[in-house]
Amino acid sequence: MSGQHIGQRVLHGACAGLLLGAAGLAWSPAVWGQGTSPAPSAQESHPRGLDRDLPGMRKGVLTQARNGTASIDRTIYTFAVDAVIQGRPGRGPGKSFQVSDLRWDGVEYPVDYWLATNADKQIIQMVIYFPQ
Repeated sequence: MSGQHIGQRVLHGACAGLLLGAAGLAWSPAVWGQGTSPAPSAQESHPRGLDRDLPGMRKGVLTQARNGTASIDRTIYTFAVDAVIQGRPGRGPGKSFQVSDLRWDGVEYPVDYWLATNADKQIIQMVIYFPQ
């Protein structure tokens, strides 16, 4: 057999293998919504509420918040993707915030915050106390 003929056979075999693999994937239960489902995306997840019973609450003063970070007592923290953030004006009812809503410079708001146990300096929930 010539080298060119062997090369063509290898090429044909590779193409046939790709087609069989694609056909197997197209007919797999996961592709058609049967069997195991993919993990939900962040948009599909339901927001969780603030849990004051979580251990490790810290107190501080928020001086800046923007681009998914917060400066509390001269330390920079990042927010978890699903961070729960509530603001409380004086003694009034709380308001929930998204991380993207936080765009403050030169403020001094007292806060209670909780850090993730598996990530360094990542806030999982925070309460911001606004002045009256």
